[in-house]
Amino acid sequence: MFNTLALNNKGFYICIVEIQEMKKAKSCSCYLMLTLLVVLMFNTSCATTLIRELRRPPVTPSDSSINDVKVHMKDGSLYVLDILDMDNNSDTAYGFGIYYDKYRDVIMANTDPSGQWTDKRFSIALPDIALVEVNQIKNKMTGKITGISLVSVATIGITAYCLTNPKACFGSCPTFYSWDGTDTTLMAEGFSSSILKKYEADDIDMLYHARPTGNTFSLRLTNEALETHVIRYANIMLLPRGEGERVFATEEGKFFETSDIRPPVSCKAAEGDCLEQLRSMDKKERYSRSDPHNLITKESVELTFTDVPEGETGLILGCRQTFMTTYLFYQGLAYLGRSAGYFAARIESGDRLPQRKFDRIKDLLGPIEVFFQDSGGRWIRAGEIPESGPIASDLHLIRLPETGSEEVKIKLRMTKGLWRIDYAALGRLGREINPIIVEPSEVQVKNNPDAGAVPLLEDQQTPLITLPGDVYELTYRLPDVGDNYDLFLKSRGYYLEWMRETWLEEENHFKAAVFFGFPGLYLRHAGNDFKKVENDLEESFWNSRYVKKN
Repeated sequence: MFNTLALNNKGFYICIVEIQEMKKAKSCSCYLMLTLLVVLMFNTSCATTLIRELRRPPVTPSDSSINDVKVHMKDGSLYVLDILDMDNNSDTAYGFGIYYDKYRDVIMANTDPSGQWTDKRFSIALPDIALVEVNQIKNKMTGKITGISLVSVATIGITAYCLTNPKACFGSCPTFYSWDGTDTTLMAEGFSSSILKKYEADDIDMLYHARPTGNTFSLRLTNEALETHVIRYANIMLLPRGEGERVFATEEGKFFETSDIRPPVSCKAAEGDCLEQLRSMDKKERYSRSDPHNLITKESVELTFTDVPEGETGLILGCRQTFMTTYLFYQGLAYLGRSAGYFAARIESGDRLPQRKFDRIKDLLGPIEVFFQDSGGRWIRAGEIPESGPIASDLHLIRLPETGSEEVKIKLRMTKGLWRIDYAALGRLGREINPIIVEPSEVQVKNNPDAGAVPLLEDQQTPLITLPGDVYELTYRLPDVGDNYDLFLKSRGYYLEWMRETWLEEENHFKAAVFFGFPGLYLRHAGNDFKKVENDLEESFWNSRYVKKN
């Protein structure tokens, strides 16, 4: 189906697809075709691989041009460019190099073998670009390019912890810190599941421990990972409440006053009693280790509440994920290696096949499922908590039906080793509250003199783009609603993970085919490898945060 690899004079390996052979493949059975597509998608012989010089460091103040670039187009075609440039106010990029169609046949080249420009430059419309692969991010690159650029090999800021355990490098999303009455502490992480623009989504996080000073509230926004963060907005949601009450949010984004909040009287899990870990939101978490024979083995935690108040009640659960998902995400990228950009570009282009394969892994790991026991002893499903993210615990409200009983039994069903539960309580639900939306009144860069003008996060078409080590101070002017209220953060955006040089050592397209094509099979056999690093993931992750040194 594929010709032998050809090496052109610019040092780029290009896989040439024979269209006639592709047409013949249509006679295969559906199952065989799916299998072939999975394998061929990540087969070394058909991946578009770019051999480029590694530069250190990848973030450098310079002009807006970029050298050695791959531009993946939404129609599947590809530009392999010696240089790419554009004006900040333009929606068109320009470049010199080679343009290939989706079958990797050469359409046009505007450079000769010696690298001299031989024709007019390519004009590339930004709305038609799926993804850009670069070796470096420059501080003066236009945000329109930076926000769709995947750094192919990052060598800057690789800590000893990352080198020892490459799957435990700090990452995942923007992190938000604020004053808790004693210290500035981690409060939330934004849009953890939005790993590409295609997955961009809103994220709502309760700022449970936040303690504003007067009518001024500040958040410190940081990028502590080797990632590019694209932030559309980061608004505060203020919810007035009665004295002695709290406000919690459901997974559907509804907010309820909650009173008569009480902890469970018992907590039972496979290890025995777990009540002490769940009594308060104090970072003393209940968690388990994974099953070495199957990473999607399920476990249950049973809670009992007594003296249940009358009326509608809700389960309040504070939790975060372990670093199993981070490990698996990084492992998948490592297997893809230099094909990761192609895989991401196909998702961004709307190709449902790779998107379904990525989503399937998340589906197999699953959410926290919440069940309550009815009067007949049957377990009835009440809801689920699907939110991913290993950095900051968030509070979730699951509404429960009225049972008329003074005792309520709850079962939490989840993948073993995937979740850390910090807090569980039951409360009586009052009225639904509509939040007051407060946008930042000021966005101030703290440690990047080359950042230029900072967007106020008012216009979603002009997002705030942060790079590793960036720190911003967001200031909010809160309305005067008295002293009783709760704060939530509503953020929207996405992030692009930078490929690590250490990951490329594990590039294996056969394993990538199994990982994405048969994730259930992979997860049933990956337990032993995960076990080798599981005990050290938490420490390694927190000790590998990227901090810019001025």
